[in-house]
Amino acid sequence: MLSRPIVIGAAFTVSLALQRTAAPAAIEFPRDDVLIDESIPIAVSGLTPSAVVTVRARSGAQNDPWTSSATFTADAAGRVDLARTAPGTGSYKEVDSMGLFWSASRASADDARAPEGVAAGPELWTLTAETGGAVVATATIRRRAVAAGVRVTPVRDKGLVGTFYEPAEPGRHPAVLVLGGSGGGVPPPLGPAGGLASHGYAVLALAYFGAPGLPRALSNIPLEYFATALQWMSAQPSVDASRIGVLGLSRGAELALLLGAVYPAFHSVVAYMPSNVIVRGCCDPTTRVAWTLEGRPVAPEPLVPMRQSMTMGRPEIPVERINGAVLLISGRDDDVWPSTEMADRIMSRLRQHRFAHPFVHLAYDHAGHGIGRPFTSTMELNSRRHPLTGRIVQMGGTPSGTAKARADSWQKMLAFVDEHLRGGPTTQRHEQP
Repeated sequence: MLSRPIVIGAAFTVSLALQRTAAPAAIEFPRDDVLIDESIPIAVSGLTPSAVVTVRARSGAQNDPWTSSATFTADAAGRVDLARTAPGTGSYKEVDSMGLFWSASRASADDARAPEGVAAGPELWTLTAETGGAVVATATIRRRAVAAGVRVTPVRDKGLVGTFYEPAEPGRHPAVLVLGGSGGGVPPPLGPAGGLASHGYAVLALAYFGAPGLPRALSNIPLEYFATALQWMSAQPSVDASRIGVLGLSRGAELALLLGAVYPAFHSVVAYMPSNVIVRGCCDPTTRVAWTLEGRPVAPEPLVPMRQSMTMGRPEIPVERINGAVLLISGRDDDVWPSTEMADRIMSRLRQHRFAHPFVHLAYDHAGHGIGRPFTSTMELNSRRHPLTGRIVQMGGTPSGTAKARADSWQKMLAFVDEHLRGGPTTQRHEQP
């Protein structure tokens, strides 16, 4: 008769021991200080098996933070791995360890560019895990636009306006001139400029209008300004002048292709959402000429009014003159201009001229005019105002499709410039559809 209480007491003692030794719920990731373009595995452990858990992310100002959330069901081990599990509900739907970051949204949609010449500080993100209405785990991660140790210097020299990034390591490095689009100003550190600098490149992020000391609009911009930038970069002790490339987005992509065709010192061209033709000025009816060379328009004034078409009847960029590899990146759902169609025309022209260097076109479904550095929010693709015109810009694509295009193209872009700038100029002909 005494054995039953003893068994119960033993079981109770074991239960208490298990409760004391059970690991508490925790949010896990390998590092808490990363670049914004790094994909990091995120998991929640220590949950009750099959528990429903909501993971939330939050960053930014208290009155207008970036926020996102996703709700999951824990597995039999009481674990949720965001890289392996799709949420049941939330701000994104697919399996994606970085979904909480690209699906983050906020109340306002104002331009969030960093002040010109200033590197954006690290973003502090707080992640929480909630079950049964209670927070059971919290973690903080620091996401950087620019890697620690990169030297960042405002440039106001020889008429140039920009930001110069230099790798922490001594010596001469391959370099990239980075050009923004019709929004003007200095390309921000959150974009490709900060990303390339964080991956070992010297980078000049250059404004060419829309900044103090420069034209107000994209109108009659002399290509000689960029020749000065090329000379300035070549003279820097941290730059290997034999390995300089140019990267541009949108109107900056048009410009990058044009500069590559005019100046053979550029040994690689990366063009995000490009045009195959020389487009008129931007962004009102008076800005008829975008680019000049030796004081004359690079292309004649357009005959078609801008309200009808920016590209109709425009002369093609002579891309066959580029002295290096060419990478084109486009979204098939581009609502700003038909970048995939225009990139295909560039590819055709390069084939027709038996272009001697590698040329590649990456075209993405469900993406539009918003492809760039990955793992920042894609939730404002069709709600942000153009910084000069004030009009809402419809970029096209879906948030998920754009996020996937950014992630895939970014790694391929880095590999491309590594191959063609770190390895030196190439003369081998290559093509990828």
